[in-house]
Amino acid sequence: MKFKFAALPLMLVSAIASAEQYNSFTDADYTNIDTNFGDVDVLSVGSQYYFGALNTLGPRKEFSYILPVSNIYGGVAHYDTDGSDADMLTVGGEYFTGQWKVSGQIADFDGYSVYSAGLGFLFTPNLLAEVQAVKAEDEDTDFVFRGQYNHQLGGNDYIGFTAEIDDDLDQRSVSSKYFTALSGGRYFTAELSLTDSDDTDMYWGGEVEFYFDENTSIGAAYDDNEDYELNATHFFNRNVAAKVAYGSNADYNDADVFSLGVTVQL
Repeated sequence: MKFKFAALPLMLVSAIASAEQYNSFTDADYTNIDTNFGDVDVLSVGSQYYFGALNTLGPRKEFSYILPVSNIYGGVAHYDTDGSDADMLTVGGEYFTGQWKVSGQIADFDGYSVYSAGLGFLFTPNLLAEVQAVKAEDEDTDFVFRGQYNHQLGGNDYIGFTAEIDDDLDQRSVSSKYFTALSGGRYFTAELSLTDSDDTDMYWGGEVEFYFDENTSIGAAYDDNEDYELNATHFFNRNVAAKVAYGSNADYNDADVFSLGVTVQL
């Protein structure tokens, strides 16, 4: 018993030392979508900078469910289809002061703009509630109410929940994510989402990811529209990762989706 208590501080120091810290995340991706209606090629670059360091939970791409850290982000994407093309630009940010959160975003898709602004309140570090106003060009303003709750299970393990509803009460969604550390330096995540609206039947989707270690993972996703995706990520060092994914929906439009990308974390 004395040995166990004496070793505990050393174990905690080791766990803390193994955690990485990052402030910025940049992704460059290429996606090809092959459907019965034609091909679409998408090139995108996006970056997000946090004004405080984020601590990993073990895997280099896993962080806390709620991140109350001020940040700015932006991205561009170019869509090339048969005979036409389009561009999308997105810029935004989140500002936390005390328990309050203020957010804003502008998205422009080939001249069509959507603006959003939000106000949130952190009741505790694990409970966030917010309201977001969304104004699309030539459309009325919609309001979305959202709540997030993170329940710690021990160590870095957690289960998080997000619930969302619009001001007309005609669309509702809830999602959850589970993260746990396994033996031997391995990790596992599982996600489930449910969306219900007055215009469509309830829609669900799920995703799992298994980490062989902090650097390498494989994942799979599926939903009740018979969409599926298989993906993999590998960090070559603490800063650079490659990712690849393949998805399909043979039931809807015989779509095949292939993507390849690079992530840089600093």
